Amino acid sequence: MKKYELEIRHPQHLSEQDAEALGLFESTEILSQFDAINWRRQLVSQLEMNGAITTFTVTDTDTQQSVRLSLNAYSASDQLAFKLDSDIEIITPQKNLFGLVTLKNKDYVAFKQLSLDQARAYLNHFLNGQLETLKDSYKTTLEKPHQA
Repeated sequence: MKKYELEIRHPQHLSEQDAEALGLFESTEILSQFDAINWRRQLVSQLEMNGAITTFTVTDTDTQQSVRLSLNAYSASDQLAFKLDSDIEIITPQKNLFGLVTLKNKDYVAFKQLSLDQARAYLNHFLNGQLETLKDSYKTTLEKPHQA
């Protein structure tokens, strides 16, 4: 079974070097670790420590691609909000020069303002190797502002 490297940074960790490198886990164990975290408590700790951050980073040991979920303590909503950053490359077309020329732009899959369920679903896609699903979802978020 495929193994992933897991690193968790809690608010009391003052720098990224203080994060806990927990070792290698299978996908089901990673999801169990994610579910075991009391995210509300992490949110309160982040607010108390003003500027502290909680991150949950998973790295595929085969491809070295990673996904980092960060808890957003300053979300406008009362619900938990997550930010997902990754090093999963995606090439997106970008219209330029009055829409006449289309250039290709290299970007990385990232999401903001994810709910707990959305964050878990995207993590699950990553763990199951469904990178195309992540890329398609990212492309959809890029298109939304232009539909107005």
